[in-house]
Amino acid sequence: MEIAFKKIAKESVDFELLGENIKLSGKVLRKTADLVLLKADLVGQISHICDRCGDELDLEINEPLEIFLSDGIYKGEIDDIDVMEFYDGVIDFNEILQSEVESIKSDYHYCSKCKI
Repeated sequence: MEIAFKKIAKESVDFELLGENIKLSGKVLRKTADLVLLKADLVGQISHICDRCGDELDLEINEPLEIFLSDGIYKGEIDDIDVMEFYDGVIDFNEILQSEVESIKSDYHYCSKCKI
């Protein structure tokens, strides 16, 4: 699912994207000429492998997201905000979903028998 940056105004635009056992839903609204704010929830399950024993496990995900989306390279003065850059004038929600899932997977996760 994609939407052009120029189609997003000060009023929010709602979206919902369903992935495999996971849903990204929320709204986007314009903050500046080059920045759009995404406020969303990432809810569902992701299959993963225990980082200790290698057994499969399902991670229950229920994460609120607040990310700024930049039309091109972010040249702002604020360094402590989460900014995702897009370079073709289009916001790709599939890329956002994939990026957030991979970010969660990059952390350490243990199955119930290894948490002890």
